[in-house]
Amino acid sequence: MVTIALIVINVLVFFAELGQGQRMQEFIWKYGYVPAELTESRADLRRAMVDEAPVQPATDQFGNQIFDPFGRPLGRRVPLPFDEAIALPAWLNIFTCMFLHGGWGHLLGNMLYLWIFGNNIEDRLGSALFLVFYLATGLVGNLAHTLFDSGVVPLVGASGAISGLMGGYLLLFPHARVLALVPAGWYWFTVKLPAWVFLGFYVVLQNAFPALGGFVSSGSEGSAVAYLAHLGGFVGGMAFIHLFPHRPASHRARREISDEDADLVI
Repeated sequence: MVTIALIVINVLVFFAELGQGQRMQEFIWKYGYVPAELTESRADLRRAMVDEAPVQPATDQFGNQIFDPFGRPLGRRVPLPFDEAIALPAWLNIFTCMFLHGGWGHLLGNMLYLWIFGNNIEDRLGSALFLVFYLATGLVGNLAHTLFDSGVVPLVGASGAISGLMGGYLLLFPHARVLALVPAGWYWFTVKLPAWVFLGFYVVLQNAFPALGGFVSSGSEGSAVAYLAHLGGFVGGMAFIHLFPHRPASHRARREISDEDADLVI
């Protein structure tokens, strides 16, 4: 099953990230997607990477960080080796970045949604077409990100592809019942929602409104760009799902997605 294989690969790559230690930043730059690689010349990209280079803190002989009289940490930017940072072509990085994640929460959240929405999509498309669908929607999400942020900060994560699965799921199974876990202060409660309500909440309240707010508050990219990657993947999933031939749902899938019986724990 491709869904399980993708989860395993993402987890293994994440542990490979953790294993990099102090070289993790270089690992992210090498395998993450830098939008400026598609939009800028190599000379401009080199200069921009110097400006965005990670800061190495200044320390004394005992390894303690040094601060200025105003309490600000001292340090210097240490540019990554340029040729190593862009060793892979952008057309490859735009796919490899889908298997990198920025932390445990990022990874676990994406893998949960991949498992919930991915297996039913795979059941309808078949394994080979499902993999193509997953990568294609991730590509659309990353390109949507590039339209609004062609900077040099590496993009990582499977969120665009996961959003694509959610967009496809919305059209295939709009009335499947979703068991949503909702926080209310210190308490949590569950509520059953039709998939179209849950996914509509995801698109409008968790992505579209924050994206619009980012534009309004900053007048440019601001915080909107990450949401636009999600929105691009979601729209791509809705656009692509009917371009792929579907096969009849299996008995197991029909049982899982019926209005009465299909509960997806979020």
